[in-house]
Amino acid sequence: MLQSKSACPRAVCRPLQGDLDALLSREWLLTNGRGGFAMGTVVGCPTRRYHGMMVMSRRPPLERWMLLSGTLDRVTVGEFSVDLSTMEFDGEILPTGHIWLKDFDYQLARPTPWVQWTFAHELFEARKRLTLFSDEDVIRLRYDISTPQNKTVELQVCPMVALRDFHRLRRHDAHDAVEPWELHTDGKWLWVQDREQRDITLTMVPQEGPGLTLPRFYVLMEWWHAFHYRAEYDRGEPATENLMRAGEFRASGVRSVSVELMGVGFATSPADAQIAAEKALIAHIAEPRPDKPIGMIRRHLHDAADQFVVKRQSHRPGNDVTIIAGYPWFGDWGRDSFIAMEGLLLVTERFAEARKVLATFAGAVRHGLIPNRFDDYGGECAYNSVDASLWFVHAADRYSTLSGDAGIWANLLADPCRDIVDGFVGGTLYNIHVDDCGLVGCGDANTQITWMDALCDEVAFTPRHGCPVEVNALWYNAMRILEQRLAGVDDATAAKCKELADKTQAHFIEAFWGQAGGCLYDCVRPDFNDDAVRPNQIFAVSLPHTLLSPEHQRAVLEVVTEHLLTPYGLRTLDPRNPHYHPQMVGTRFERDRAYHNGTVWSWLIGPYVDAYFRVHGETDESLVYVYELITPLLSHMSVAGLGSISEVFDGDPPHTPRGCIAQAWSVAEVLRIKHRLDQKLTQKLCDGWRNK
Repeated sequence: MLQSKSACPRAVCRPLQGDLDALLSREWLLTNGRGGFAMGTVVGCPTRRYHGMMVMSRRPPLERWMLLSGTLDRVTVGEFSVDLSTMEFDGEILPTGHIWLKDFDYQLARPTPWVQWTFAHELFEARKRLTLFSDEDVIRLRYDISTPQNKTVELQVCPMVALRDFHRLRRHDAHDAVEPWELHTDGKWLWVQDREQRDITLTMVPQEGPGLTLPRFYVLMEWWHAFHYRAEYDRGEPATENLMRAGEFRASGVRSVSVELMGVGFATSPADAQIAAEKALIAHIAEPRPDKPIGMIRRHLHDAADQFVVKRQSHRPGNDVTIIAGYPWFGDWGRDSFIAMEGLLLVTERFAEARKVLATFAGAVRHGLIPNRFDDYGGECAYNSVDASLWFVHAADRYSTLSGDAGIWANLLADPCRDIVDGFVGGTLYNIHVDDCGLVGCGDANTQITWMDALCDEVAFTPRHGCPVEVNALWYNAMRILEQRLAGVDDATAAKCKELADKTQAHFIEAFWGQAGGCLYDCVRPDFNDDAVRPNQIFAVSLPHTLLSPEHQRAVLEVVTEHLLTPYGLRTLDPRNPHYHPQMVGTRFERDRAYHNGTVWSWLIGPYVDAYFRVHGETDESLVYVYELITPLLSHMSVAGLGSISEVFDGDPPHTPRGCIAQAWSVAEVLRIKHRLDQKLTQKLCDGWRNK
C-alpha cells in the first residue's frame, strides 16, 4: 500500500507497493484557478470519466471540456521497448506500465502545481512530470529518460484525444462516416479542432531549450475502444469510452533524452497556442510563493483550500471570484460557498477574494434568495435553497469581524440583506415564508431545498418540508446579526430584524424540543414532529447566536455525540432508525437514497467542534479532545484524494470515503478548526511566557 513518512498530510507516496486495486483508489488533483483541472490515479490508469490531463473551462469556472484524456508512453532502449502507461479495457489491464513505477510525488501549491511519476527498469530510469499553470488553459508534460548503457534511447508519446463535455463519454463507432474533429500538424505541433464547435481545440506544442530534444509528430489517427472506468461502473454510471490515438511524438538520443510538450486549450490556431504556452512559461518562471510561517499541516490545508478558489467570468469588476464546491463534478454553489468561506478565505486572510465572492452572489439575489447554484452551461441561476441566503448573512458577518471591513454593510450588503428579509417575511419561491410564530417554513413533500437535497427520478429522499430545525437556527442567527450590523445603516430593517428574532426565540423551544428524545426535532409541521436524530440540530448550539439554554445545549451535544459522531464527521441519521443506510453504494438512485440517511459528512465536524467548545469551554482537555477528533481527517489526506478531504464517508466502519475526492467545505471546516486550535495554543504559550 501507499506509505507516508508521517501522519502529516503531505503524503508523498513512496514506495508504491501493494495490489493494483488499492493503488487505483488513490487519486491526485491539480487545478488552475479558473475551473480547469487535471486528475487521475497514482499509477496513471484512469478510473473515472473525469480523469484526464486537460479538463479546461470554456466559461470559467464552468462549461468544462475534457480535451486530453491522457498519453500512451513507450521507451525503447536498443531493441527493447517498455510501455510506461497503464489502462483498463473491459476488465483487462493493458498496458501494464505500473509494474515499473517506483515513486509518485506531487505538489498542490499554485502557481505551478505538479505530479510526477518515476519509473525504474533494468535498462533505464524515466521521470514524467505534469504541471498546470495558474489562470491558464495550459499544461506542461516533461519526460526525462536516462540509461547507463551507451545505447540509443527513444521516447514515444501518443496523445489520447477526447474533446468532449467532461460529464459525457466519447462515443465513436467504426461505421461513423465523419470524424468528430479535424487534425492538423506540420510535423512539430498537433492541432485538433471540433467540427461543430470550432472554438473547442487542443494543441500540443514541443518546447525547444537547453538539454531538450525536439520531437517530431507523426499522424496516425486510430480509435481505441472500450476504455473501462471502474469507479464509474461501481457507481452504476456509464463506464465505457472510445478515444482517439492521434499519432505520436517521437524523440531519441544517446544514453538520455528529455522532452517537453505544452498542451493548450481553446487556442484559435497553432501560432496562438505557441504564444499562450510561452506566456504561461514566462509568467511562472521561478515565481515565488509568499509563504507565511505557519505549521506544515496548516500549509497543506492552505494548499488544499486554494484549489477551490477560482475566477468567475464576469463583466462587472469585483464580481470575478467564486468557490468550486467539489471536484471533479461540482460547480459553484451558494450554500457551499458561504459555509466554506471562513475556512478557505477568512482564516487564510484572503479578504479581497472573500469580498468578491460576497459580491458575486449578492449581485445575483432574486426573489429575496441567494442562488443555490449557477448553471453549468450559462443558463438561469437555480434558487432552490432555503438556507443559502442565511449562510450568506453568516459569512458576511464573519468577513466583517475578521477583516475589519465594517463599511461593506453600507456599500454592498444592506440591499441584498433587506431583500432577503423581505422575501422570507413576505413569502417567496418554494413556499419559503415566516409564519405567525416567527418560524421559517418551506417546501412540500416533493421539494429538496435544505442542504439535505438528494433528488433522483423525481424522488426527494429527505424533503424536510415544514420548519427544519437548522433553517430556524440560521434564521434567528441571521436576524440577530442584521439587528446589529444594520444599526446606523438601515435602522428600520435593524428594528424589524430584532422583532423577528424575538418572536422566533419566544416560540422555538416549544415547537422543537422533543421531551421524549431529549433533543430537538429535525423538522416540525402542524400535524407532525420528525423525531429522527439527525445532525441538523447541532446548529442550534454551534451558531454564534443560539436559541438554547446551557442545559438544552448540553443535551443536544450528548445525543449527537452518542448516535452520530464518527472519526470522519457526523452521520446524517441515527443507525437505530429503520431508514438508516450504512453504505453509500450502488446505482445513482441507491446512492442518493443513502446520501443523507446515514452517510457521514466530514464538513459537519466544524459545527460539532463549535458546539463542543460552547458546552465544555476551551479548556486544555477540550483542546486535546478536539485535536484528536480531527486527526483522522488529517490522516485521510494521504488516503483517497491526495492532499485533500473527501465529501462523504460510509456511515458504518471502516467508513470508506465516497463522493467527491476534494470537497470545499470539508477542507474549509478542518482548516478553520485547525486555525482555532493553533490560535489557542499560541495564546496559551504567550500567557505562560508572560506569567514567568
